[in-house]
Amino acid sequence: MLKKTVDAGHFSRIRAELTNFVSGFVINDPTTPDLVSSVQLPSMGYLKYAVQGMSTSPKNTSEKRALNCHISIGSCINAIQALLKTPLQRWASVSSLSVLPAAGVEMNAYYDRRSLRFFYYNYGGKNTYFSDSADIVTHELGHAVLDSMRPDFWSVQALEIWSFHEAFSDIVAMFNLMNYDIVVNKVLRETNGNLRSSNAASRLAEEVGVLIRNVTRDPSYLPNALRDPAVELFTYADPSLLPPDAPNNKLAAECHSFGRVFSAAWYSAFVRTHEMLVTKGNDPVLAFKKARDMCFSTLLKAVPLSPRVNKYYSGVAKCVVSSAKDYGPELSKIFRDVFVEWKIIDASELRTLSSKSWGEVVVGLRRGDKVVKTKDGGALVSVRTKKTARISDLPMLSALNARPDLEVEIASDSYYEFDPSGRLVDEMYFDPVSALKDSAECVEQALSDGMWEDRGGKLVRKFIR
Repeated sequence: MLKKTVDAGHFSRIRAELTNFVSGFVINDPTTPDLVSSVQLPSMGYLKYAVQGMSTSPKNTSEKRALNCHISIGSCINAIQALLKTPLQRWASVSSLSVLPAAGVEMNAYYDRRSLRFFYYNYGGKNTYFSDSADIVTHELGHAVLDSMRPDFWSVQALEIWSFHEAFSDIVAMFNLMNYDIVVNKVLRETNGNLRSSNAASRLAEEVGVLIRNVTRDPSYLPNALRDPAVELFTYADPSLLPPDAPNNKLAAECHSFGRVFSAAWYSAFVRTHEMLVTKGNDPVLAFKKARDMCFSTLLKAVPLSPRVNKYYSGVAKCVVSSAKDYGPELSKIFRDVFVEWKIIDASELRTLSSKSWGEVVVGLRRGDKVVKTKDGGALVSVRTKKTARISDLPMLSALNARPDLEVEIASDSYYEFDPSGRLVDEMYFDPVSALKDSAECVEQALSDGMWEDRGGKLVRKFIR
């Protein structure tokens, strides 16, 4: 009798698993028909979402598109949550994100704190749906994840924070693809193990990239993708010295363009970590997966600690280098070497540090400030300070005198790094002159790009692409 009961339960579980199994899942986008697989429907945890028109038994193309979108989002969320010490509990502004796979006719996709919206565009008699691209879908998801981790980034006027939002989202898109064995095998095969060359994981938004190149007739865009951190190796430059717009093969002080600096640096660290692991005798596939998880989890650890300063790339890079110590000195050195090479960290910088002691910093901590002890016994401290300014306070904004009282958020955190003996070895602090200057340059963009609004006298972000 007992045996029959066990058998019945066993077959019941098999039936449930088969019911949740989906064939024909498109891992990347329609340009890569070899990257199609059978997968299990992802379970839904804390971060809930609802895809419009989704059916687990799709009967038409729209329902298949919605199901594919649902799987991409759920699988990526679960992969991210698995690497977090404490999983994210909720989105920044809602308990469940709405996902619209066909939000309307536009060459666009965005996250607006309530939803992920993906549009479609007709060119040459064919509709290209942005939600057909897992890279686009998980890029927008990346914005939502980062907003959940750091909601204080949402409306701050700091180009490097805006740009990090784009870089982080591109890294999420790459990380998503890297979690599929069929992609890992293809990448290693097509590169002969040399991940420094363009590959299926580094090429982001292939179909959409080709569409944009064709529609704009702009040869400065990549011929086979929207972005590719393996080959777009832009190094850091002061954004105030860059033009606000430039051909796509040049660096500009625009968040999508400038985001390529950090995403390429992260990808390079991943490649060097893979090479280090292979040199140590790891199988290339295993080394790929280890490097993926080591590098992405290190970034996830660094983001909550990173200070909200206008020179954010340097701040988050320092937190990444320190967080990498959890995996040992080799990974920390890889990240530091890459950030120095990319000019995100200045290795030759001579700084006069303040005389703040560990006790002085700790005694002034408030709720929301972050303290992390490093594996070597040191400590990292990020002090959260919310400051605002009015447009009349910002330099070089005479053209905006009609709105002098509009309030804007500025980057104003502080950061301290102490060695194991409690000695201050690095710090970043609020520099009002630099922060206000950078904010002024951002506000000029914000008031003209349609992604921001005056909400009760405050400049607030509406959405991010």
